Amino acid sequence: MEETTNSTTQVTKQETAPAPTPDKKPTFDEMLGSDKAYQSEFDKRVAKAQETARQKWEAEAKAQADEAAKLAKMQADEKLEYERKKREDELTKREADVTRREVRAEAITQLTTKGLPAELADILDCSSAENCKKSMEAVEKAFNKAVEKKTNDKLRGTPPKTGGNNQPEDAFLAGLGVK
Repeated sequence: MEETTNSTTQVTKQETAPAPTPDKKPTFDEMLGSDKAYQSEFDKRVAKAQETARQKWEAEAKAQADEAAKLAKMQADEKLEYERKKREDELTKREADVTRREVRAEAITQLTTKGLPAELADILDCSSAENCKKSMEAVEKAFNKAVEKKTNDKLRGTPPKTGGNNQPEDAFLAGLGVK
């Protein structure tokens, strides 16, 4: 039995990515491979993002450890009171968020009903219905005043030019001495 061996050749990758065609935008990998400065900048940004995430994680871990130490020092009834207050505070915060979203949705409806842009809801105080109503009235008044001013400016246009007489002189009237 005869054995044959195939020689394999290894193909080495090029360090740089192929140049993009003029009508095709380069891919992210092509950009990073085309210039070492891009790769260096990308590495710096990734390292910065990792450092920020690590600091955030450490802060959260420290806060949890502090709370655990605080709870360990408390007696049973103090722990129950602390947990109850914590849940109550969280519930109050959630209720405020839900209220804010509901008031904002109602404000958008009222704005569109009045013919005003819905984007104005972003500048309204939606913490309560009363505050939203007051701020909506103020915004509506200011918006309508601004629109009216701009409209009047556009309608006013440029005043007619005064001064010289653009009509040719009439030879007959000139002969009579009438101007």
